[in-house]
Amino acid sequence: MGKILLSGLISGTIAGLLLLGAFLYVQLSTDIELMTLLLNIDFLYSGNPHIVIEVLLHLFVSIVIATILKWVYINQSKLYIPSMAVFWILATSQYFVLSNAAEEPVKLYSYIGWTLWAIFHIGYFQVLHLCYKLKI
Repeated sequence: MGKILLSGLISGTIAGLLLLGAFLYVQLSTDIELMTLLLNIDFLYSGNPHIVIEVLLHLFVSIVIATILKWVYINQSKLYIPSMAVFWILATSQYFVLSNAAEEPVKLYSYIGWTLWAIFHIGYFQVLHLCYKLKI
């Protein structure tokens, strides 16, 4: 179990930081605020949390997802691909949940923002899968 937790910690951190970096790049290159949406917790916290807290919460969620998927990858291999698909659907649907829950409006440009969100989350799960294949 310790190896699964360590793998989840490492692979979740790698994939989470890459996703964050991709969203940051999009946000700096365009007006589409994907990183703001990804880190947005203003509906949970009355105040203005520091960016470090928001990033740590994002990484915590990524590590939990990576750990669960690593356990499935090792112990329930027949359910691994369906589990990845379910997690991708949940992650992609968070676009709508987070954008509607945001206290302050976030510029997302409708279908463009959602398409980028969905594609980059596919990349996130591909990075996790690569980490598992490389035995990270």
